[in-house]
Amino acid sequence: MHDTIVGICRFSFLGKCDWVQTRPAMGGAPEILAARLPMLYAEDRLARRFQAFETLCLPSIKAQTDADFSFWILTSPELPDHWLERLLALCADVPQIQVILSDARSSTEALRAPLAAAAEQAGRPVIQFRVDDDDAFSRHHVARLRRHARRFSDMPAFAVSFPRGLVFGSYGGEPLHFCRAHQNFVGAGAAVRMRGPGRCIFAFNHFQLPKHFPAFTAIEGLGYVQTRWDEGDSSNDLPHRWPPWFQQIPASEFQESLIEDFPFLHGVDLSFTEKKGAA
Repeated sequence: MHDTIVGICRFSFLGKCDWVQTRPAMGGAPEILAARLPMLYAEDRLARRFQAFETLCLPSIKAQTDADFSFWILTSPELPDHWLERLLALCADVPQIQVILSDARSSTEALRAPLAAAAEQAGRPVIQFRVDDDDAFSRHHVARLRRHARRFSDMPAFAVSFPRGLVFGSYGGEPLHFCRAHQNFVGAGAAVRMRGPGRCIFAFNHFQLPKHFPAFTAIEGLGYVQTRWDEGDSSNDLPHRWPPWFQQIPASEFQESLIEDFPFLHGVDLSFTEKKGAA
């Protein structure tokens, strides 16, 4: 059976997500989201988020060696009109992309109907993978995921992680860091087939997926390029912003490592993560 694969990205979605304030059960409460709204849709933040999206995520979608997949971008109607227009314009010529505008306050609620419809069309729950708008995923990601899915074709549910990747970024205007990383079930590219047709990958913290599903870790190639930067963080109080499992490498080695999985990033200026003028 040919698997239906759907990538999902939350783009400045106003609802429960990975941000610390929205993780608790009441994280989607109106007062919490009202307090978050001005920061989420600040002009300078969105300018940098769009630069990250255009540099990392969007080229990843276009570069896939297996183009038979869908990619859903979930956002909220509070996204200012001129930024929504820009998002729609950027995605208009990419056949895989569907922008989903939802006033639901959780990803699971917003995506329940689209996932159920996709499962009905496919005849079984789809395979979902998740990325953030400032992630890049390997140009071989869909092809690798489909190959592994064939191995688990008789399983009603499973999860797959691509833990080997690259990380770069800057906090508070510091010089760019470049690292290799190995992060099992990191969010960038993590994939799952759920048991229910309308169930969503965001119902689980990505690191918790192996506790709920038969899980597989695939180590071929590099799965992701992640950023670490002020606007990109889901926490304002990370004890180790550059944790010990990140191995710092020279910029030249970082560039060389991009060639097979991320040729669209080779030689690209990545300094947008640096906050200009910061102390």
